[in-house]
Amino acid sequence: MTSKMRPFSAGFLRMDLNPAPLAIRIVLTSLLLFLLSGAAQADALVRKYDWMTADQISGSLNLAVAKDGSRVVDFEFNDRGRGPKLHEVLRVDEAGLLTSVEISGHAYMGAPVDERFAVKDGTARWTSTLQQGTAPAGAFYWSNDGTAEEVAVLARALLGSEAGRLPLYPAGSAVIKRVAEYRAADENDVTASLYAIGGLDLEPVYVWLDSNKELFALTLGWMGLIEQGQAAILPQLQELQDQAESAWNRELAAQLSETMPQAWLLRNVTVVDVEAGVLQQNRAVEVHAGRITQVLSDSEVAALVESQPGLVIVDGAGHFLVPGLWDMHTHLSLGDGLLHIAAGVTTVRDLGNEPARLAEIRAAFDANEVIGPRSYAAGFIDRKSPFSAPTGRLVDSLEEALAMVRQYSDMGYPQIKIYSSIDPEWVAPIAAEVHKHGMRLSGHIPSYMTAEQAVNDGFDEIQHVNMLFLNFLAGPEDDTRTPLRFTLVAEKAGDLDLASPEVTAFIALLQKRGTVIDPTVAIFDSMFRHRSGEVEPAYAVVAEHMPPAVQRSMLAGEMDINGANAERYARSAQALLNMILLLHQAGVHLVSGTDGLAGFTLQRELELYQQAGISAADVLRIATIGAAQVVGAGDNSGSIAPGKQADFVLLAHNPLLDINAVRTPIAVYKGDRRFDPAKLYQAVGIRPFSPAASSRFEK
Repeated sequence: MTSKMRPFSAGFLRMDLNPAPLAIRIVLTSLLLFLLSGAAQADALVRKYDWMTADQISGSLNLAVAKDGSRVVDFEFNDRGRGPKLHEVLRVDEAGLLTSVEISGHAYMGAPVDERFAVKDGTARWTSTLQQGTAPAGAFYWSNDGTAEEVAVLARALLGSEAGRLPLYPAGSAVIKRVAEYRAADENDVTASLYAIGGLDLEPVYVWLDSNKELFALTLGWMGLIEQGQAAILPQLQELQDQAESAWNRELAAQLSETMPQAWLLRNVTVVDVEAGVLQQNRAVEVHAGRITQVLSDSEVAALVESQPGLVIVDGAGHFLVPGLWDMHTHLSLGDGLLHIAAGVTTVRDLGNEPARLAEIRAAFDANEVIGPRSYAAGFIDRKSPFSAPTGRLVDSLEEALAMVRQYSDMGYPQIKIYSSIDPEWVAPIAAEVHKHGMRLSGHIPSYMTAEQAVNDGFDEIQHVNMLFLNFLAGPEDDTRTPLRFTLVAEKAGDLDLASPEVTAFIALLQKRGTVIDPTVAIFDSMFRHRSGEVEPAYAVVAEHMPPAVQRSMLAGEMDINGANAERYARSAQALLNMILLLHQAGVHLVSGTDGLAGFTLQRELELYQQAGISAADVLRIATIGAAQVVGAGDNSGSIAPGKQADFVLLAHNPLLDINAVRTPIAVYKGDRRFDPAKLYQAVGIRPFSPAASSRFEK
């Protein structure tokens, strides 16, 4: 998710930026002083949990349950210099429903949080930096910034309800199902059960409860939360949860995938020639075994059918046919696959994942056991430091880094991505080793290094447009492993003279060296513009289609944007778009990456390219054949031509006039599979953006 969910949802774990909404919770001073008193501590049941990142303790959650049932939670962790510090007080009634919630503090990237809920005289009232409201009592309040303990409280309430389902405040409902059990190795009793809660996100939210139905663990891939002293079993819990998630996604694939015939013809379409930027009207596309065999005039269909009597025909109803889109910056999970395909994204590039986990995900997508795109991958390397990326692929020395390059080469990876803690002196030898093995090198610009130096030392590609601005804004003492790489750009990018000789020379260097730029500008645009209480710009167009809890999460800002800095940050956001236009005009190769919520963020990324001043035709070219060429797949994908994979999307509107036409795909084809986006979205609680389409097999 990658979506903007809580710290315990999979979408929070975005590898590069993770701008998910979290918060500190600090209650009223008098209450806090009471809870810290000796008398309160004597009456409290205390439970302590460790927050784990790449097998290392990086935070904690402490729970105190007072005699009156009040639950006081303190939660914090450090993720590369960022992270929440939360204080939450919860009270429940006999049915397990929350009667009061008190939350205050700041979010993961610094946005303030102040959230309150209470039931009095039969009326529920809530207020926060996002919204406020009232309703009759009787539902469960699902806060936007609650801790993991609130998930456990909800799970207990659901388990105690008649049908395992409860209505939610402010809207929606939740349902629960037990999906796995963990038994300790030295006894027969069940020590923990895994529950899947639906209705909170686009995928189930998972939580482990112990035999007393208390919070036991959260398993989130390379991050997790577990009772102190139990971290050794997190991998076992993760494996059981992976199996549950896989079963859920496989069931969706069985229900929602349609296998196309061995030979078929899509007729009555307008083919969009993305290389020339023109329309080919009244066309038909013939497909055999998942590959395009020919593109012909619709007037030639009758003769073709006569020569192949068994050919199955699908009517394209006059719609526009574009190649499948590419997202060149993802961190894949199984649940991402459906959202990519529903948005017409048929190929992605993964830029940082645990290799074994990624191999399983890619294999499931490739075998069509789980709905998902084709994929390419970069091997990820970072140096061990307090700001290391949350992944196990970390090194202590240049020799280890070079050995890891060779390991990735042996595994067939076409690209290496390095991260912010890499020693600048290592870049040139790493680049030489990467190129020796026929791979490409990309990444963040290591701290204390400029982008210009990285390009001269062998970078083939740079991730994130903020790295280009840091080339001019960061000084030699600035540690850009920290959130400074965001805040410095937010504060100063708008004042950078993009027509200066220094910027012009840098862009010329990028063009001369053939350096590819992966801007991921949509996430920065939201980060610099989004004020809490407003719908996040990246998802403003789609928010009303989302489930209530997801829709509400899109109101939570990331940075502390206020009256004093809003105009300055907005100018910086515009400067990022201006830079992208200058890069494009200079002939620098851009690729369409997101590092955000699957599918929807790419739509916003492309929209921003057009807003920057790039023509819709060029934007579409960037997101199709231009991306395919970067990974060396231009002969196999990226356009609609004989011999290429039958990966294409039917659109109701002409994307050469407005790139936002890609927001409403009618049908998506990936080789020998066909998908109805409307049905895919409905399956995960999203109101469709276009009507459900029939197969329209004529014979």
